[in-house]
Amino acid sequence: AGSARAGTASAMRASAAILFSCAGMASAWSGPRLAPTPVARRLGRLPLHAPFQTATASGTLVSHKPCMAALQLCRRSTRSSLLTMTSSDRAPVGKLVSTYQLVGLATAVVWIACSVVALSTHPNPRINAVCGLRHNSLTIAQALALPLPLLWSVFSALAAAASHGWGRLKSATYRRLNLGAAAASLWLAAAAARAPAFTTGHDMYPPILKVIAAVVHVITACVCLGAWVRTVDSSPPPVRGHYVPRIVRGVVGSVWRLAPTGVSDDPDAAGGRDGRNEWALAALLFGYFTVLPVVSRFPLATVPAMLGTRLSRAVSGFTFLSAVVCYTLKDAAERGRASASTFATLRRGLGLGCAAHLAVVSAKLIGIDGGGLLLPGRGLWQFYANAMAVPFAAATSLLMYGLVAFAAVTPPREGVKERVLERVDKLSSKVADMVADGVAEQLAQTDQDGAP
Repeated sequence: AGSARAGTASAMRASAAILFSCAGMASAWSGPRLAPTPVARRLGRLPLHAPFQTATASGTLVSHKPCMAALQLCRRSTRSSLLTMTSSDRAPVGKLVSTYQLVGLATAVVWIACSVVALSTHPNPRINAVCGLRHNSLTIAQALALPLPLLWSVFSALAAAASHGWGRLKSATYRRLNLGAAAASLWLAAAAARAPAFTTGHDMYPPILKVIAAVVHVITACVCLGAWVRTVDSSPPPVRGHYVPRIVRGVVGSVWRLAPTGVSDDPDAAGGRDGRNEWALAALLFGYFTVLPVVSRFPLATVPAMLGTRLSRAVSGFTFLSAVVCYTLKDAAERGRASASTFATLRRGLGLGCAAHLAVVSAKLIGIDGGGLLLPGRGLWQFYANAMAVPFAAATSLLMYGLVAFAAVTPPREGVKERVLERVDKLSSKVADMVADGVAEQLAQTDQDGAP
């Protein structure tokens, strides 16, 4: 027992020496040293740079030098990963940043064009005869309320990640966003190319708009899928080279992970105040309302977009992307990362879209479009007969938008622990970069000199 304790102590001492030797090499290779902190002074007093011994399984003592042990450890286990990290993983992908911005803008422009063309006239001649500019403007505004801020937030987050290199895009957050944007784009492409199949037979778009919209959405999907494929490994044999098994497992796992972890009914506890409960419920509701218009007949299919028979099913692409964003925000809250810039951008975009949707619906309910619950007239029941025919589903969808708007405008207050973790994360990232650069440079120099 005594020899085992001695061996454990020696191993712990060896590990500490290796870590501090790497830190010392990184600071020496990266330039002038920073002023030592009190913690660094205390650690510097430890005799970690002296030769040490470790015990083998047979009880033999082996002498080591910390710096050589660090180099040998790096050579054995992290040589390839460090070299990769210093080149492609951390280098900004400028072309991909511009591509994300371009396809995001193109998707927004195409959706605006489709909304204006589809909603400028009503398919019912009797209603179209009494529809004026006010009604058409309100309907078009509702079609743009959620998608535009959502597209801005998603593609801004992806572009910001690409500016930090492929290593950032390999995070599960950006893999989810890439897949979600790709799926939404493919759905929108099908809705533009085969409009009668997504409506009650209305062929609303001219041929040129169909082609342009479908091509833009397909290109957007290819960009997002290409970035996702670049950041993951394909399936193992016997289906090597295929990614469908990975997608299936990820989707099924996400369904089971919809329930938030570490929940609490105490608003003062971390599990009750960080928004994970609200985002989990919102992700579930958005997922439900993604499927509802696809499998239901009208008038129920008009919920939650409330755009009648023309665009309600096409908007399911944006509803699904909203579910992905809500799930991402839930995961960020569980990991204590809700205050990071990516999630703040997603939260603002989705919250703004839901608030704008609620504002337009509220104006319609009040009766600004020919009468409603407060203003005299029958416009609410005449122009929005589908939505008013399913009041329970419509009210539930409004509660969903309200929940997201509430969660977006009431982000959790960042406590001392969260601020410390954020700063430690940034510092550890910088230290990792320093160590990677230093070790890679040393290994390259060793290979060039031919030294052992």
